[in-house]
Amino acid sequence: MDNTSPTKPSNETHGPPEPVSSDAYASALHRALEVFISYTESSFDDVMSNGLETIADVADIDRLLVYRVWAKERNSAGEIYRWDRAEGGTRPVDEGLRELPVTTALKRWVAVMMKDTCVSLRRSEFTEEEAAFLSPRGVMSILIVPVFTEGDLWGVVTFHDSRNERGFDKGCTALLRSVARLCVSTIIREENTKSLELAMESLKRREMMTSALNMASLIFLSESEKKFADMMHRGVSLIADMAGVDRVVLYRNHATHEELYSSQVYRWTKEGGSAELVEALERVPFAQMMPNWDVFLKKSVFVNTPTRLLLDPERATLLKYGVLSVVVIAIYINNSFWGFAIFEDTQRERYFEDDVVEMLRSAAFLFANAFIRAEVDYDALTGIYNRQYFDRAIKGIIRNHSRSGDLLTLMMIDIDFFKQYNDTHGHVEGDKCIKAVAQTLAQCLKREDDFVARYGGDEFVVVLPNTSDIGAMMMADKMLDEIRNRNLPHGKNEAADHVTISIGVTAAKVLHTDTADDFVKIADKMLYESKRNGRNQCSFGVKPD
Repeated sequence: MDNTSPTKPSNETHGPPEPVSSDAYASALHRALEVFISYTESSFDDVMSNGLETIADVADIDRLLVYRVWAKERNSAGEIYRWDRAEGGTRPVDEGLRELPVTTALKRWVAVMMKDTCVSLRRSEFTEEEAAFLSPRGVMSILIVPVFTEGDLWGVVTFHDSRNERGFDKGCTALLRSVARLCVSTIIREENTKSLELAMESLKRREMMTSALNMASLIFLSESEKKFADMMHRGVSLIADMAGVDRVVLYRNHATHEELYSSQVYRWTKEGGSAELVEALERVPFAQMMPNWDVFLKKSVFVNTPTRLLLDPERATLLKYGVLSVVVIAIYINNSFWGFAIFEDTQRERYFEDDVVEMLRSAAFLFANAFIRAEVDYDALTGIYNRQYFDRAIKGIIRNHSRSGDLLTLMMIDIDFFKQYNDTHGHVEGDKCIKAVAQTLAQCLKREDDFVARYGGDEFVVVLPNTSDIGAMMMADKMLDEIRNRNLPHGKNEAADHVTISIGVTAAKVLHTDTADDFVKIADKMLYESKRNGRNQCSFGVKPD
Protein backbone atom coordinates (compact mmCIF):
# COMPACT_ATOMS: atom_id res chain seq x y z
CA MET A 1 0.00 0.00 0.00
CA ASP A 2 1.58 3.26 -1.11
CA ASN A 3 -0.75 5.82 0.40
CA THR A 4 0.75 9.20 1.28
CA SER A 5 -1.11 11.60 3.52
CA PRO A 6 -0.24 15.24 4.19
CA THR A 7 -1.34 16.50 7.57
CA LYS A 8 -3.57 19.04 5.80
CA PRO A 9 -4.66 19.54 2.20
CA SER A 10 -2.51 21.54 -0.17
CA ASN A 11 -3.25 23.10 -3.55
CA GLU A 12 0.44 23.51 -4.29
CA THR A 13 2.94 20.83 -5.28
CA HIS A 14 6.69 21.24 -5.10
CA GLY A 15 8.80 18.60 -6.81
CA PRO A 16 12.48 17.92 -7.19
CA PRO A 17 14.38 20.04 -9.69
CA GLU A 18 14.19 17.31 -12.28
CA PRO A 19 11.72 14.41 -12.56
CA VAL A 20 13.15 10.94 -11.96
CA SER A 21 12.13 7.97 -14.06
CA SER A 22 10.77 4.77 -12.60
CA ASP A 23 13.78 2.94 -14.13
CA ALA A 24 16.15 5.21 -12.18
CA TYR A 25 14.29 4.43 -8.94
CA ALA A 26 14.37 0.69 -9.70
CA SER A 27 18.09 0.81 -10.53
CA ALA A 28 18.88 2.68 -7.29
CA LEU A 29 16.89 0.16 -5.25
CA HIS A 30 18.68 -2.72 -6.96
CA ARG A 31 22.10 -1.23 -6.14
CA ALA A 32 21.04 -0.60 -2.55
CA LEU A 33 19.81 -4.19 -2.24
CA GLU A 34 23.21 -5.49 -3.31
CA VAL A 35 24.83 -3.45 -0.53
CA PHE A 36 22.35 -4.50 2.14
CA ILE A 37 22.69 -8.16 1.15
CA SER A 38 26.43 -7.90 1.86
CA TYR A 39 25.60 -7.21 5.53
CA THR A 40 27.14 -10.49 6.66
CA GLU A 41 30.54 -9.46 5.32
CA SER A 42 30.55 -5.77 6.26
CA SER A 43 29.97 -3.74 9.38
CA PHE A 44 26.51 -2.40 10.14
CA ASP A 45 27.58 1.25 9.76
CA ASP A 46 29.25 0.58 6.40
CA VAL A 47 26.20 -1.23 5.03
CA MET A 48 23.81 1.49 6.09
CA SER A 49 26.03 4.34 4.90
CA ASN A 50 26.88 2.85 1.52
CA GLY A 51 23.39 1.53 0.82
CA LEU A 52 21.70 4.84 1.64
CA GLU A 53 24.13 6.91 -0.42
CA THR A 54 22.70 5.47 -3.63
CA ILE A 55 19.11 6.13 -2.51
CA ALA A 56 19.89 9.67 -1.36
CA ASP A 57 21.28 10.57 -4.76
CA VAL A 58 18.25 9.49 -6.73
CA ALA A 59 15.58 10.57 -4.20
CA ASP A 60 17.35 13.85 -3.37
CA ILE A 61 17.40 13.03 0.38
CA ASP A 62 19.77 14.72 2.85
CA ARG A 63 19.00 12.87 6.06
CA LEU A 64 17.36 9.66 7.27
CA LEU A 65 16.27 8.96 10.85
CA VAL A 66 14.88 5.73 12.28
CA TYR A 67 12.55 5.93 15.27
CA ARG A 68 11.52 2.92 17.31
CA VAL A 69 8.00 2.94 18.74
CA TRP A 70 8.23 1.81 22.37
CA ALA A 71 4.60 2.12 23.43
CA LYS A 72 1.83 2.88 20.93
CA GLU A 73 -0.70 3.60 23.66
CA ARG A 74 1.55 6.43 24.91
CA ASN A 75 2.72 7.47 21.43
CA SER A 76 6.23 6.90 22.81
CA ALA A 77 9.03 6.71 20.26
CA GLY A 78 12.75 7.48 20.14
CA GLU A 79 15.55 7.87 17.64
CA ILE A 80 17.79 4.81 17.30
CA TYR A 81 19.62 5.49 14.01
CA ARG A 82 20.74 8.57 12.08
CA TRP A 83 22.24 8.97 8.60
CA ASP A 84 23.35 12.35 7.24
CA ARG A 85 24.76 12.82 3.73
CA ALA A 86 26.53 16.10 4.51
CA GLU A 87 28.24 14.55 7.57
CA GLY A 88 29.45 11.43 5.77
CA GLY A 89 26.84 8.80 6.53
CA THR A 90 26.03 7.09 9.84
CA ARG A 91 26.15 9.56 12.76
CA PRO A 92 25.55 9.36 16.50
CA VAL A 93 21.89 9.68 17.41
CA ASP A 94 20.57 12.98 18.76
CA GLU A 95 20.37 12.47 22.53
CA GLY A 96 17.48 14.93 22.64
CA LEU A 97 15.46 12.65 20.37
CA ARG A 98 16.01 9.36 22.21
CA GLU A 99 12.48 9.90 23.45
CA LEU A 100 10.24 12.16 21.38
CA PRO A 101 8.06 14.67 23.22
CA VAL A 102 4.42 13.60 23.07
CA THR A 103 2.69 16.38 21.13
CA THR A 104 -0.57 16.82 19.29
CA ALA A 105 1.35 16.59 16.02
CA LEU A 106 2.98 13.32 17.03
CA LYS A 107 -0.35 11.82 18.02
CA ARG A 108 -1.83 12.90 14.67
CA TRP A 109 1.08 11.40 12.72
CA VAL A 110 0.81 8.09 14.61
CA ALA A 111 -2.95 7.92 13.99
CA VAL A 112 -2.35 8.29 10.24
CA MET A 113 0.54 5.81 10.15
CA MET A 114 -1.39 3.16 12.10
CA LYS A 115 -3.34 2.81 8.82
CA ASP A 116 -0.03 2.03 7.07
CA THR A 117 -0.12 5.45 5.41
CA CYS A 118 2.91 7.69 4.99
CA VAL A 119 2.93 11.27 6.24
CA SER A 120 4.29 13.83 3.77
CA LEU A 121 4.98 17.39 4.97
CA ARG A 122 6.50 20.52 3.43
CA ARG A 123 7.62 23.63 5.19
CA SER A 124 4.96 26.05 3.91
CA GLU A 125 2.26 23.72 5.25
CA PHE A 126 3.73 23.02 8.72
CA THR A 127 1.41 23.68 11.62
CA GLU A 128 2.85 25.88 14.32
CA GLU A 129 3.69 22.81 16.39
CA GLU A 130 5.25 21.00 13.42
CA ALA A 131 7.29 24.06 12.53
CA ALA A 132 8.59 24.35 16.12
CA PHE A 133 9.91 20.78 15.89
CA LEU A 134 11.06 20.50 12.25
CA SER A 135 12.23 23.98 11.17
CA PRO A 136 15.13 24.23 13.68
CA ARG A 137 16.39 20.97 12.18
CA GLY A 138 16.49 22.46 8.71
CA VAL A 139 13.67 20.38 7.28
CA MET A 140 12.11 21.75 4.07
CA SER A 141 10.28 18.53 3.19
CA ILE A 142 9.84 15.24 5.01
CA LEU A 143 8.37 11.83 4.32
CA ILE A 144 7.51 9.74 7.39
CA VAL A 145 7.20 6.05 6.53
CA PRO A 146 5.64 3.53 8.98
CA VAL A 147 7.17 0.06 9.20
CA PHE A 148 5.16 -2.87 10.53
CA THR A 149 6.50 -6.21 11.74
CA GLU A 150 4.21 -9.12 12.54
CA GLY A 151 1.20 -6.81 12.24
CA ASP A 152 2.45 -4.24 14.77
CA LEU A 153 3.90 -0.79 14.19
CA TRP A 154 7.62 -1.39 14.80
CA GLY A 155 8.66 2.20 14.10
CA VAL A 156 9.02 4.87 11.47
CA VAL A 157 11.72 6.02 9.07
CA THR A 158 11.86 9.72 8.18
CA PHE A 159 13.43 11.01 4.97
CA HIS A 160 14.46 14.71 4.98
CA ASP A 161 15.07 17.14 2.14
CA SER A 162 16.71 20.30 3.52
CA ARG A 163 16.97 22.08 0.14
CA ASN A 164 13.68 21.66 -1.66
CA GLU A 165 10.14 22.24 -0.53
CA ARG A 166 8.27 19.56 -2.35
CA GLY A 167 5.95 16.60 -2.28
CA PHE A 168 7.11 13.00 -2.80
CA ASP A 169 5.74 11.47 -6.01
CA LYS A 170 4.38 7.95 -6.19
CA GLY A 171 7.62 6.43 -7.52
CA CYS A 172 9.77 8.14 -4.88
CA THR A 173 7.38 7.17 -2.09
CA ALA A 174 7.41 3.53 -3.23
CA LEU A 175 11.21 3.56 -3.32
CA LEU A 176 11.50 5.09 0.15
CA ARG A 177 8.96 2.62 1.55
CA SER A 178 11.16 -0.22 0.33
CA VAL A 179 14.25 1.46 1.70
CA ALA A 180 12.55 1.96 5.08
CA ARG A 181 11.82 -1.76 5.26
CA LEU A 182 15.40 -2.57 4.24
CA CYS A 183 16.77 -0.29 6.97
CA VAL A 184 14.53 -1.75 9.65
CA SER A 185 15.30 -5.32 8.57
CA THR A 186 19.01 -4.57 8.78
CA ILE A 187 18.62 -2.96 12.21
CA ILE A 188 16.61 -5.95 13.47
CA ARG A 189 19.27 -8.32 12.15
CA GLU A 190 21.94 -6.27 13.89
CA GLU A 191 19.95 -6.29 17.14
CA ASN A 192 19.42 -10.04 16.89
CA THR A 193 23.09 -10.61 16.17
CA LYS A 194 24.09 -8.47 19.14
CA SER A 195 21.48 -10.17 21.33
CA LEU A 196 22.89 -13.55 20.35
CA GLU A 197 26.43 -12.36 20.99
CA LEU A 198 25.38 -10.93 24.36
CA ALA A 199 23.56 -14.16 25.20
CA MET A 200 26.63 -16.22 24.28
CA GLU A 201 28.85 -13.85 26.24
CA SER A 202 26.48 -14.02 29.21
CA LEU A 203 26.39 -17.82 29.02
CA LYS A 204 30.17 -17.96 28.84
CA ARG A 205 30.46 -15.58 31.79
CA ARG A 206 27.96 -17.62 33.80
CA GLU A 207 30.00 -20.73 33.09
CA MET A 208 33.12 -18.91 34.26
CA MET A 209 31.32 -17.74 37.41
CA THR A 210 30.08 -21.25 38.13
CA SER A 211 33.60 -22.56 37.60
CA ALA A 212 35.01 -19.92 39.98
CA LEU A 213 32.45 -20.86 42.64
CA ASN A 214 33.20 -24.56 42.21
CA MET A 215 36.94 -23.99 42.43
CA ALA A 216 36.51 -21.83 45.54
CA SER A 217 34.38 -24.56 47.12
CA LEU A 218 37.07 -27.14 46.42
CA ILE A 219 39.72 -24.90 47.94
CA PHE A 220 37.70 -24.40 51.13
CA LEU A 221 36.95 -28.12 51.39
CA SER A 222 40.29 -29.64 50.36
CA GLU A 223 42.58 -27.10 52.02
CA SER A 224 40.82 -26.77 55.36
CA GLU A 225 43.85 -28.21 57.10
CA LYS A 226 46.08 -25.44 55.78
CA LYS A 227 46.46 -21.92 57.09
CA PHE A 228 43.12 -20.14 57.12
CA ALA A 229 44.46 -16.85 55.70
CA ASP A 230 46.13 -18.62 52.75
CA MET A 231 43.08 -20.75 52.06
CA MET A 232 40.74 -17.77 52.14
CA HIS A 233 43.04 -15.71 49.93
CA ARG A 234 43.02 -18.37 47.23
CA GLY A 235 39.24 -18.84 47.32
CA VAL A 236 38.27 -15.18 47.65
CA SER A 237 40.69 -14.14 44.88
CA LEU A 238 38.86 -16.32 42.36
CA ILE A 239 35.52 -14.66 43.12
CA ALA A 240 36.93 -11.13 43.40
CA ASP A 241 38.69 -11.36 40.04
CA MET A 242 35.52 -12.61 38.38
CA ALA A 243 33.40 -9.83 39.91
CA GLY A 244 36.00 -7.08 39.43
CA VAL A 245 36.15 -6.08 43.10
CA ASP A 246 39.29 -5.16 45.01
CA ARG A 247 38.12 -5.60 48.61
CA VAL A 248 35.97 -8.20 50.35
CA VAL A 249 34.94 -7.92 53.99
CA LEU A 250 33.05 -10.47 56.08
CA TYR A 251 31.07 -9.41 59.16
CA ARG A 252 29.60 -11.63 61.84
CA ASN A 253 26.65 -10.67 64.01
CA HIS A 254 26.42 -11.13 67.77
CA ALA A 255 23.02 -10.80 69.39
CA THR A 256 22.43 -9.74 72.98
CA HIS A 257 19.17 -9.23 74.80
CA GLU A 258 19.33 -5.51 74.06
CA GLU A 259 21.00 -5.17 70.67
CA LEU A 260 22.56 -6.75 67.59
CA TYR A 261 26.28 -6.18 67.13
CA SER A 262 28.49 -6.76 64.07
CA SER A 263 32.22 -7.46 63.97
CA GLN A 264 34.61 -7.59 61.06
CA VAL A 265 35.95 -11.15 61.06
CA TYR A 266 37.73 -11.38 57.71
CA ARG A 267 39.15 -8.84 55.29
CA TRP A 268 40.70 -9.34 51.84
CA THR A 269 42.37 -6.79 49.58
CA LYS A 270 43.55 -7.21 46.01
CA GLU A 271 46.98 -5.82 46.88
CA GLY A 272 47.72 -7.95 49.93
CA GLY A 273 45.28 -10.84 50.13
CA SER A 274 44.05 -11.74 53.62
CA ALA A 275 44.57 -8.52 55.58
CA GLU A 276 44.52 -7.12 59.11
CA LEU A 277 41.09 -6.43 60.52
CA VAL A 278 40.05 -2.86 61.30
CA GLU A 279 39.82 -2.61 65.09
CA ALA A 280 37.30 0.20 64.93
CA LEU A 281 34.88 -2.19 63.18
CA GLU A 282 34.79 -4.77 65.96
CA ARG A 283 31.59 -5.24 67.93
CA VAL A 284 29.80 -2.20 66.53
CA PRO A 285 26.03 -1.90 67.12
CA PHE A 286 24.39 -2.95 63.87
CA ALA A 287 21.88 -0.09 63.98
CA GLN A 288 24.74 2.38 64.46
CA MET A 289 26.90 0.99 61.66
CA MET A 290 24.19 0.71 59.02
CA PRO A 291 20.79 2.02 60.12
CA ASN A 292 19.59 2.42 56.52
CA TRP A 293 20.48 -1.17 55.62
CA ASP A 294 18.88 -2.70 58.68
CA VAL A 295 15.52 -3.42 57.06
CA PHE A 296 17.02 -4.63 53.77
CA LEU A 297 19.57 -7.05 55.20
CA LYS A 298 17.20 -8.43 57.83
CA LYS A 299 14.86 -9.29 54.96
CA SER A 300 17.77 -10.85 53.03
CA VAL A 301 17.59 -8.11 50.37
CA PHE A 302 21.00 -7.20 48.95
CA VAL A 303 22.41 -3.69 48.43
CA ASN A 304 23.88 -2.90 45.00
CA THR A 305 24.79 0.72 44.28
CA PRO A 306 27.41 3.39 43.70
CA THR A 307 28.47 4.62 47.15
CA ARG A 308 27.59 8.27 46.52
CA LEU A 309 23.91 7.34 46.14
CA LEU A 310 23.75 5.88 49.65
CA LEU A 311 22.57 7.74 52.71
CA ASP A 312 24.81 8.56 55.65
CA PRO A 313 26.30 7.07 57.77
CA GLU A 314 26.83 4.17 55.34
CA ARG A 315 27.99 6.53 52.59
CA ALA A 316 30.41 8.39 54.86
CA THR A 317 31.90 5.17 56.24
CA LEU A 318 32.46 3.60 52.81
CA LEU A 319 33.82 6.80 51.25
CA LYS A 320 36.24 7.06 54.17
CA TYR A 321 37.76 3.79 52.96
CA GLY A 322 37.70 4.83 49.29
CA VAL A 323 34.77 2.62 48.22
CA LEU A 324 33.09 3.85 45.03
CA SER A 325 30.65 0.96 44.44
CA VAL A 326 29.40 -1.75 46.74
CA VAL A 327 27.38 -4.93 46.96
CA VAL A 328 26.24 -5.99 50.42
CA ILE A 329 24.90 -9.52 50.87
CA ALA A 330 23.02 -10.69 53.96
CA ILE A 331 24.10 -14.16 55.13
CA TYR A 332 21.50 -16.40 56.73
CA ILE A 333 22.52 -19.72 58.25
CA ASN A 334 19.87 -22.01 59.73
CA ASN A 335 17.33 -19.19 59.24
CA SER A 336 19.38 -16.91 61.47
CA PHE A 337 20.93 -13.58 60.40
CA TRP A 338 24.54 -14.75 60.80
CA GLY A 339 26.21 -11.70 59.23
CA PHE A 340 26.91 -10.08 55.89
CA ALA A 341 29.59 -9.72 53.21
CA ILE A 342 30.63 -6.47 51.57
CA PHE A 343 32.16 -6.54 48.09
CA GLU A 344 33.88 -3.24 47.32
CA ASP A 345 35.06 -1.58 44.11
CA THR A 346 37.45 1.31 44.77
CA GLN A 347 38.16 1.95 41.07
CA ARG A 348 34.84 2.94 39.46
CA GLU A 349 31.22 3.77 40.07
CA ARG A 350 28.74 1.18 38.86
CA TYR A 351 25.81 -1.08 39.52
CA PHE A 352 26.90 -4.72 39.49
CA GLU A 353 25.23 -6.91 36.86
CA ASP A 354 22.50 -9.28 38.03
CA ASP A 355 24.50 -12.43 37.31
CA VAL A 356 27.48 -11.02 39.20
CA VAL A 357 25.27 -10.28 42.21
CA GLU A 358 23.93 -13.84 42.11
CA MET A 359 27.50 -15.17 42.10
CA LEU A 360 28.38 -12.93 45.04
CA ARG A 361 25.36 -14.17 46.99
CA SER A 362 26.61 -17.73 46.60
CA ALA A 363 30.17 -16.64 47.38
CA ALA A 364 29.12 -14.86 50.59
CA PHE A 365 27.56 -18.07 51.87
CA LEU A 366 30.71 -19.99 50.92
CA PHE A 367 32.95 -17.52 52.75
CA ALA A 368 30.80 -17.65 55.88
CA ASN A 369 30.85 -21.44 55.92
CA ALA A 370 34.62 -21.49 55.43
CA PHE A 371 34.95 -19.11 58.37
CA ILE A 372 32.63 -21.23 60.54
CA ARG A 373 34.62 -24.36 59.74
CA ALA A 374 37.82 -22.50 60.48
CA GLU A 375 36.47 -21.35 63.85
CA VAL A 376 36.70 -24.95 65.01
CA ASP A 377 40.46 -24.93 64.43
CA TYR A 378 41.43 -21.28 64.87
CA ASP A 379 41.78 -19.10 67.92
CA ALA A 380 39.33 -16.19 67.76
CA LEU A 381 41.70 -13.66 69.33
CA THR A 382 44.94 -14.35 67.47
CA GLY A 383 43.86 -15.98 64.22
CA ILE A 384 46.37 -18.82 64.64
CA TYR A 385 45.46 -22.45 65.30
CA ASN A 386 43.89 -23.33 68.65
CA ARG A 387 44.51 -26.10 71.17
CA GLN A 388 41.86 -28.30 69.63
CA TYR A 389 43.59 -28.19 66.25
CA PHE A 390 46.98 -28.93 67.85
CA ASP A 391 45.63 -31.96 69.70
CA ARG A 392 44.16 -33.41 66.53
CA ALA A 393 47.03 -32.49 64.17
CA ILE A 394 49.88 -33.72 66.40
CA LYS A 395 48.34 -37.20 66.58
CA GLY A 396 48.38 -37.47 62.79
CA ILE A 397 51.91 -36.09 62.54
CA ILE A 398 53.24 -38.54 65.14
CA ARG A 399 51.44 -41.44 63.46
CA ASN A 400 52.96 -40.59 60.06
CA HIS A 401 56.44 -39.84 61.43
CA SER A 402 56.50 -43.07 63.45
CA ARG A 403 56.20 -45.04 60.22
CA SER A 404 58.98 -43.15 58.47
CA GLY A 405 61.22 -42.55 61.48
CA ASP A 406 61.38 -38.82 60.67
CA LEU A 407 62.45 -36.12 63.12
CA LEU A 408 59.94 -33.93 64.91
CA THR A 409 60.56 -30.69 66.78
CA LEU A 410 58.09 -29.27 69.31
CA MET A 411 58.37 -25.99 71.23
CA MET A 412 56.43 -24.64 74.20
CA ILE A 413 56.48 -20.84 74.49
CA ASP A 414 55.34 -18.42 77.22
CA ILE A 415 55.17 -14.62 77.31
CA ASP A 416 57.42 -13.52 80.19
CA PHE A 417 55.66 -11.96 83.20
CA PHE A 418 52.40 -11.72 81.29
CA LYS A 419 50.26 -11.58 84.46
CA GLN A 420 52.12 -8.43 85.49
CA TYR A 421 51.58 -7.02 81.99
CA ASN A 422 47.85 -7.63 82.29
CA ASP A 423 47.68 -6.16 85.76
CA THR A 424 49.52 -3.03 84.61
CA HIS A 425 47.96 -2.39 81.21
CA GLY A 426 44.57 -4.09 81.49
CA HIS A 427 43.00 -7.00 79.65
CA VAL A 428 42.38 -5.11 76.40
CA GLU A 429 46.08 -4.31 76.03
CA GLY A 430 46.86 -7.81 77.24
CA ASP A 431 44.83 -9.27 74.38
CA LYS A 432 46.69 -7.01 71.95
CA CYS A 433 49.99 -8.26 73.32
CA ILE A 434 48.98 -11.92 72.91
CA LYS A 435 47.83 -11.18 69.36
CA ALA A 436 51.09 -9.40 68.45
CA VAL A 437 53.21 -12.26 69.81
CA ALA A 438 51.09 -14.88 68.02
CA GLN A 439 51.36 -13.09 64.68
CA THR A 440 55.12 -12.59 65.08
CA LEU A 441 55.65 -16.29 65.80
CA ALA A 442 53.47 -17.27 62.83
CA GLN A 443 55.44 -14.98 60.51
CA CYS A 444 58.65 -16.78 61.45
CA LEU A 445 57.33 -20.01 59.94
CA LYS A 446 57.80 -20.35 56.19
CA ARG A 447 57.31 -24.06 55.50
CA GLU A 448 53.81 -25.24 54.73
CA ASP A 449 53.73 -28.03 57.34
CA ASP A 450 55.11 -25.92 60.21
CA PHE A 451 52.51 -24.33 62.48
CA VAL A 452 52.02 -22.46 65.72
CA ALA A 453 48.94 -22.83 67.94
CA ARG A 454 47.69 -21.04 71.01
CA TYR A 455 47.98 -23.65 73.74
CA GLY A 456 46.13 -21.60 76.33
CA GLY A 457 46.28 -18.10 77.84
CA ASP A 458 49.68 -16.65 76.96
CA GLU A 459 51.18 -20.03 76.07
CA PHE A 460 51.92 -21.24 72.54
CA VAL A 461 53.07 -24.49 70.94
CA VAL A 462 55.14 -24.71 67.73
CA VAL A 463 55.32 -27.89 65.65
CA LEU A 464 58.13 -28.34 63.10
CA PRO A 465 57.93 -31.68 61.26
CA ASN A 466 61.16 -33.06 59.76
CA THR A 467 63.33 -30.63 61.72
CA SER A 468 66.59 -31.54 63.49
CA ASP A 469 67.86 -30.17 66.80
CA ILE A 470 70.09 -27.69 64.93
CA GLY A 471 67.17 -26.41 62.84
CA ALA A 472 65.02 -26.26 65.96
CA MET A 473 67.48 -24.07 67.86
CA MET A 474 67.92 -21.77 64.85
CA MET A 475 64.15 -21.29 64.69
CA ALA A 476 63.92 -20.70 68.45
CA ASP A 477 66.64 -18.03 68.28
CA LYS A 478 64.85 -16.38 65.37
CA MET A 479 61.60 -16.24 67.33
CA LEU A 480 63.32 -14.73 70.35
CA ASP A 481 64.91 -12.05 68.18
CA GLU A 482 61.70 -11.21 66.31
CA ILE A 483 59.77 -10.73 69.55
CA ARG A 484 62.55 -8.52 70.92
CA ASN A 485 62.55 -6.49 67.72
CA ARG A 486 58.84 -5.74 68.17
CA ASN A 487 59.96 -3.71 71.19
CA LEU A 488 56.57 -3.85 72.88
CA PRO A 489 56.88 -1.90 76.18
CA HIS A 490 56.66 -4.01 79.36
CA GLY A 491 57.74 -2.13 82.47
CA LYS A 492 57.10 -5.11 84.78
CA ASN A 493 59.25 -7.56 82.82
CA GLU A 494 62.23 -8.49 84.98
CA ALA A 495 64.07 -9.90 81.94
CA ALA A 496 63.95 -6.67 79.82
CA ASP A 497 62.06 -3.41 79.43
CA HIS A 498 59.94 -4.85 76.62
CA VAL A 499 57.89 -7.97 75.92
CA THR A 500 59.98 -11.16 75.70
CA ILE A 501 59.28 -14.88 75.52
CA SER A 502 60.75 -18.03 76.97
CA ILE A 503 60.98 -21.22 74.91
CA GLY A 504 61.36 -24.91 75.68
CA VAL A 505 62.46 -27.11 72.76
CA THR A 506 62.72 -30.81 72.08
CA ALA A 507 63.54 -32.71 68.89
CA ALA A 508 63.75 -36.44 68.23
CA LYS A 509 62.95 -39.27 65.87
CA VAL A 510 59.37 -40.37 66.34
CA LEU A 511 58.96 -43.93 67.59
CA HIS A 512 55.86 -46.03 67.13
CA THR A 513 55.35 -45.96 70.91
CA ASP A 514 55.50 -42.13 71.13
CA THR A 515 52.53 -39.92 71.94
CA ALA A 516 52.04 -36.18 71.81
CA ASP A 517 52.44 -36.00 75.59
CA ASP A 518 55.96 -37.40 75.31
CA PHE A 519 57.04 -34.37 73.28
CA VAL A 520 54.95 -31.85 75.21
CA LYS A 521 56.33 -32.95 78.59
CA ILE A 522 59.96 -32.55 77.52
CA ALA A 523 59.31 -29.18 75.83
CA ASP A 524 57.36 -27.99 78.89
CA LYS A 525 60.21 -29.08 81.15
CA MET A 526 62.66 -27.10 79.00
CA LEU A 527 60.33 -24.07 79.12
CA TYR A 528 60.47 -24.20 82.92
CA GLU A 529 64.27 -24.40 82.62
CA SER A 530 64.32 -21.21 80.51
CA LYS A 531 62.21 -19.43 83.11
CA ARG A 532 64.36 -20.66 85.98
CA ASN A 533 67.48 -19.37 84.21
CA GLY A 534 66.11 -15.81 83.84
CA ARG A 535 63.61 -15.98 80.94
CA ASN A 536 64.01 -14.33 77.49
CA GLN A 537 65.85 -17.45 76.25
CA CYS A 538 65.39 -21.00 74.98
CA SER A 539 66.40 -24.36 76.44
CA PHE A 540 66.75 -27.63 74.56
CA GLY A 541 66.07 -31.10 75.89
CA VAL A 542 66.40 -34.49 74.22
CA LYS A 543 63.49 -36.87 74.41
CA PRO A 544 64.75 -40.23 75.65
CA ASP A 545 64.23 -43.23 73.37
